[in-house]
Formats: sequence, structure tokens, C-alpha cells
Amino acid sequence: MSAPVVVGFDGSAASEAAVRYGAREATLRGTGLSIVHAFGWVIVPPPMYPPYDEILRGPRAALLDLLARTAHDVRQEWPDLTVTTRLIDGSPGAVLTAYSRDAALLVVGHRGIGGFAGLLAGSTATQVAAHAAAPVTVVRDGERHDNAVIVAGVDGSPHALAAAEVAFADARRHEAELVILSHDRIHPDAEVAGHLEALGRRYSDVKYRHETAEGDTAATALIDAADRLGAAMIVVGSRGRGGFRGLIAGSTSRALIEHADRPVTVVPVSTARREDEEQGR
Repeated sequence: MSAPVVVGFDGSAASEAAVRYGAREATLRGTGLSIVHAFGWVIVPPPMYPPYDEILRGPRAALLDLLARTAHDVRQEWPDLTVTTRLIDGSPGAVLTAYSRDAALLVVGHRGIGGFAGLLAGSTATQVAAHAAAPVTVVRDGERHDNAVIVAGVDGSPHALAAAEVAFADARRHEAELVILSHDRIHPDAEVAGHLEALGRRYSDVKYRHETAEGDTAATALIDAADRLGAAMIVVGSRGRGGFRGLIAGSTSRALIEHADRPVTVVPVSTARREDEEQGR
């Protein structure tokens, strides 16, 4: 079986939405689903307290039970889907980064509790975006969007071009129209146009168009365009230039993650070639 979809899970409503999103993606990709919880160690200085194993046995048992029940619910709805669960000691960023090396996609909730608390605010989000070896999709609790349109932000940087390639593959997988957007303050060169034309030929069954998006910032332009188009997803590179600079680190990323009322997929530059392998080209 090809690389699984990996979901970061902590029992929060957002992570439950992430599990459902991940299950749908795994089904579309014909691969398995791996539900992962990062278990943070309780800091208790011995020998004043019982051994760590005794202290952690209760929380561990509860988490293992929660993971088992979550996997059971997924199998009830997707009976043909192979589902595995993992309870791993470590920080969320380190755990997810490690699992990304063998993942087709990482899926996380917009906000979490416990092991994945603060995943999208601060060092953990930066770590995952900078070091993940697979695209990372951030979902919100309760969001409902069809698959009519996928929006991808492109500025000519290698990360943005990698994101465009992943977006083409997603559009094919979801049978969606692809709208590629460039911020109006950035003018992609002929190389970018040639790259997009090549992708269009490779994914000849995908309907796409390239437009200019207006807005004070790149994130605002993407969010407004996605809202106007009723997009099912926004796809961007993990780093950019010009209008998309600092997309993951700083105010632009916070605006996109906090205010986009739909899944946002962040693509590291090193992952686009994996789509070629999965498509069998």
C-alpha cells in the first residue's frame, strides 16, 4: 500500500474533524489512515513521587481507549479503509515531522488540546511547516465545503510551484476546478507560466485557470478569492517571495490560518515529486 494519510489527534473537536477529513482523503487516495497522538511527559521530580509509569498509566489508558474508539467510528463509516493508531511520546512538532517522512499527507485541526495544543501558534507550526516531508492540511471543526473549486497561491518561488503541482493532483483527485492565483503586486515571469502550462498538459483532465487576486496582503487576497469562489481548499507553498513571503512565519500565516473558513494545505518544496509517483507517471 502507498504512503498513508497521517492525522494528529488529541480528542478536540477540531482534531475529530481532522480525522474525518483524513479518512476521506485516504479513501480518495486508496491508502491507509494513521491516527497519531503525541503524549507529553509529566514532569515530576523523583523520588518524592511514584515512578513515572504509575503516574502515566491512567492518562495513557484513557488515550489508548479514545484512539481505539475513534478508529472504530472511522471503520464503521469507511469499512474498507485500513486504520491504525499510535500513541507516541514526544512533542507534537517532532512526532508529526518524523511521521511525515512516510506520509502522503499530514492533517491537523485548527486548534487542539493536550499533546497538540498550540500546534498552529508558535514554534510547533513553524517546525512542522519547515521540516515536514509531506503536505500539511489544517482543518476547522464543523466546516463543510464541496469540492467544486480548489484555490492555489503562486508567486514563482520553488515552494509555490511545488504547491501548484500538488494542487493539480488534488483537483484531479477531487474532480474539482483549479483556480491559480497570483497576488496583484507580484507578476509571475515566463518561467512560471511555462511551468503551469506543463502541469496543465500533464493533468489534461483538470480544468484550471490563472488569475490575479487583489488585496492588501497575499493572505487577504487568497481568503477573499476563496470566499468568492466557494473554494473547498486553499493550497500554498511553505515559503514564498514577494507577496507570499513569510506565509508560514508571521502575520500572513496567522491571517490565513485564523480566518480562512476552509482547509488550508501547506506544501514543502520537496514533496511535489511524490505526486508524480502516486499518479504513476
